[in-house]
Amino acid sequence: MKHLVIALAFLVLTPAISKDAPFTIKGIVKDKQTGQTIPFAHILVGEIINVTNIDGEFIVSSADFDKEGVKLKVSYMGYETYSTPLSNLDNYHTVFLEPSVTQLEDVEVLFGPSIMDAVFERFHLNYEMERQHMVGYYQESMSDWEKTYYVAEGIMDIYAPSNLDKNAYPLVNPLRTRKKVFEKIDAIDEVLGGNASDMAQSSIWRDQSFLSPKNRKNYEYFYAGATSIGGHDVLIVDFEPSNKKGNTKGKLYIDEESYALLKIQYDPIIDDFSFWESVTWTEEYEQQDGIFKLVSVLFKGTSTNHQYDYHALLVINESKVIDELPTDIAMMDAYDSFFEMAQEDFTDSFWTGFNFMKLDNNVARLLNADASRY
Repeated sequence: MKHLVIALAFLVLTPAISKDAPFTIKGIVKDKQTGQTIPFAHILVGEIINVTNIDGEFIVSSADFDKEGVKLKVSYMGYETYSTPLSNLDNYHTVFLEPSVTQLEDVEVLFGPSIMDAVFERFHLNYEMERQHMVGYYQESMSDWEKTYYVAEGIMDIYAPSNLDKNAYPLVNPLRTRKKVFEKIDAIDEVLGGNASDMAQSSIWRDQSFLSPKNRKNYEYFYAGATSIGGHDVLIVDFEPSNKKGNTKGKLYIDEESYALLKIQYDPIIDDFSFWESVTWTEEYEQQDGIFKLVSVLFKGTSTNHQYDYHALLVINESKVIDELPTDIAMMDAYDSFFEMAQEDFTDSFWTGFNFMKLDNNVARLLNADASRY
């Protein structure tokens, strides 16, 4: 795990477990024209956020839904936003997203440096700066070209300090965890542990990030086109180092109206790491009540011998502003393992009272095959 923390340097409200049976929404998201499923689409129901899995499937559960007054909203870059009342949903709802057409008319903003000037000027307007209490679903796995070595998941109670406090990291309390090791390898002990604390702090506010005031001057920005989301134009800006102090390259997706970052995709430039050959980070944001909040963080890493691929995902399902960080809850630091007490129960009922991501079909088949051996 320490290697993942180093890689990052380059750069949730605990839901009450209701005694009432939760109202659960299940479904799948597809492209209306091609019928292909859409992974990592944003699912919004009231104040709860989730994303689709690699197979395009989603599940959202809560005992607090007002079925008559709340809508299911689904969005993804390059598509029109889908919205329908919960009362219209069946047991398993298929959402078809319509590809959107981008018509960007304001040619005066089509210069990378000027776009980024507007982005940086609006940081303190677009993003939350106060202390946050979040609940998030976390998943990590390791595989090679032919098999998966392990899958680990958890529901994480996260307390994030003010984004103005650049020297403090989010505190994490694992509420429920499970894991399955299919085949033991030495690298598992080194990596398996959990990285939700690091992932909950976005690149927008991280002091060592390429977006921080002291580092952003080390990069060049190039306008790279446009896309859309929900009928809103989205500018695409590529960036790369302009000098030896720059250590990251990637792509930024920026709302043309607010100049908020909706998606950040970047690759730290690795020269001398002992474990990672390459890493890729993807952060996505969603607007709620005028503030753009971190929704998901995806990490992909390939080992130096190209033998192992490591994936980690954090989805922040709920968040709210709090006055103070708790002092009476046992929290884990960045090097503690989330999964020392993890269970091996891989039924959906294990997550009762929490929101989670449905396991993808390949992992589900692997779990079923493993169980059949006993």
